[in-house]
Amino acid sequence: MARGDGLVAARHLVHYGYKPSVYYPKQGKNELYERLKTQLTNLNVPFVPDFTEALKSADLLVDAIFGFSFQKPLREPFPSIISQMEETRLPVLSVDAPSSWDIQEGPPKEGPGAKFMPGALISLTAPKPCVKWYRGQHFVGGRFLTRSIADKYNIDVPDYPGVDQFIEVGVDADEKL
Repeated sequence: MARGDGLVAARHLVHYGYKPSVYYPKQGKNELYERLKTQLTNLNVPFVPDFTEALKSADLLVDAIFGFSFQKPLREPFPSIISQMEETRLPVLSVDAPSSWDIQEGPPKEGPGAKFMPGALISLTAPKPCVKWYRGQHFVGGRFLTRSIADKYNIDVPDYPGVDQFIEVGVDADEKL
């Protein structure tokens, strides 16, 4: 599934020897997304038109539909996709926030996404407030912040070992990294 982070993840997966496919249901005209799409096309990454069919041959699902840009209400085809992600037995990795979750308020109280709990969550740069509702493996990824920005916003940047780009952390939103 793809928005910007999902498209970038697919590109990285190709370079690490994997064979991702991308389900991209609502393609906008954003120039950055168009460039990422072109890169993936040039790397022979297939864009699949049917999410249900794509699930049948997948080994892992990267949930990057919304990330922290999610705004209610869910509109088609997203309620169906979220419901399928809730029900799949595939491992699911969500980027920044499980899709359908509100960044501040966590999972919806009812409907699609109310029971969605991916097996892993990767918070880019820093955990988002909704992580306090998350139960599973939690990672922080990316060495994106300068010390001055981290200090300005009072963000504890983890000490990444060696050249690693991510680190596993707890899921307690109040926990210091």
